[in-house]
Amino acid sequence: MVGNNFEIIEADAMWMGICAAGLAFLFSFLFMEHKRPDDGFRREGLIPLILLSVVASAVIVSLVALVWPFFLGVQAVPGTVAAELGSDPASFFLVLLFFIGGMAWSTGMMLPMMIGGYKVALWLLLPYLGFVFLIFFAGVEVFDNPPSLLATMIWVVVALIGLAVLTVLTMLRNVIDKPKLQMTAAERDAAYQRYLDDRRRRGLTNENPLPGIDGPQRPPRPPRGSRRGSRR
Repeated sequence: MVGNNFEIIEADAMWMGICAAGLAFLFSFLFMEHKRPDDGFRREGLIPLILLSVVASAVIVSLVALVWPFFLGVQAVPGTVAAELGSDPASFFLVLLFFIGGMAWSTGMMLPMMIGGYKVALWLLLPYLGFVFLIFFAGVEVFDNPPSLLATMIWVVVALIGLAVLTVLTMLRNVIDKPKLQMTAAERDAAYQRYLDDRRRRGLTNENPLPGIDGPQRPPRPPRGSRRGSRR
């Protein structure tokens, strides 16, 4: 925008790739819940839940993306994934692989950062920022180019490795963040009894309170100036 002149930005393949990369990147934030004690990554049944969530979400988003070429209209270059997504199965399959790989790696990067504490988050901060750049660059490359066998094979490898890494991380979920052992009722009673026995051994009972708290208190000392005046 210059002065009062507005420049209309038309949707194109780059816009489409950025939107797709943004959806893949934000999946991990939508999956977890910060207010829960486990940060949204539960300790039991996490592997089937997270793998099913990644694949199912990728399928849903890919189906929604079928309407994007209608928004592009003539701005989509014929032959590219952005233009042929709704009519070419190869383009649709490539986009599906892109979403699966992007969502899997996004969650795989976020999971140890959330459950491992700030030290793990600091170690993974630079790789995570690099992933953000790569996912948006890859989104533009996928949608702004025609589908090819090489690109499809690359994203097959990226998606499979991403799912494998995510599976390993979910298996290590309880190792990275060890659950706190909860005491049983009997253990709590025994610990409280040891606490009472220790107080009795040291004479710190209700009949013999801590000195200086419940015992007689000394009167406060007068200020130094008042004592000097009395001497005079």
